[in-house]
Amino acid sequence: MAAQQAETVVYAHQTPVVEASTRRPGRTNKTQLKLFEAAMDIMSEGGPTATTVEDIAERAGVSKGTVYYNFGSKKTMIDQLLQYGAKLLLAEMTVASDHEDPREALRSALYAAIIYLREHPGFARLWVSELWRAGADWSPTTDLIRADIMRFIRELISRLATRYAVRTDRSIEGVSLIIFGAVFMLSMDETRHGAERTPEESAELAMLTIDGYIQA
Repeated sequence: MAAQQAETVVYAHQTPVVEASTRRPGRTNKTQLKLFEAAMDIMSEGGPTATTVEDIAERAGVSKGTVYYNFGSKKTMIDQLLQYGAKLLLAEMTVASDHEDPREALRSALYAAIIYLREHPGFARLWVSELWRAGADWSPTTDLIRADIMRFIRELISRLATRYAVRTDRSIEGVSLIIFGAVFMLSMDETRHGAERTPEESAELAMLTIDGYIQA
């Protein structure tokens, strides 16, 4: 049975400009996707603070007005890019998790996440930079995105008990958090330090926690 599709969330603290589809990115709004890809390329090179609306427009081959229309001003653009990128990430994980075996569903979802972060290193960099902002400058979007992704991972881990004996002395929340962190850190290690791992190897490393959670 396929994992339940991630619910599209409208964040209460902002007026949403983008609504990423829960389908594969190739089927989403082409202009938004092109702008997102351009922004992620630039951020992977110089970081979020060095990225301007002008840079994104030039890289994407569009006017500044197109950037403003799709992702708002520089002040709101980071929030919108985070939200959009997270929806694409969850869409990829949702499609990949369509397996009857819950362990394979989880492994495939993590593999899809690793591939996505490999193809969009700017998104991982943007996410981490937002997490480490000072409290006054911190966007509540990061909390909401984390909640969305964690909810999805928890649902997949909960399904393990339908086929496997799992450890009852380990909380699903804790296991989900380890998996969440592992995927992002494996991605950052590859981007920052040039670690040479295949996506399959990274997925299996992340799954070590799950194999310890499942009782032999």
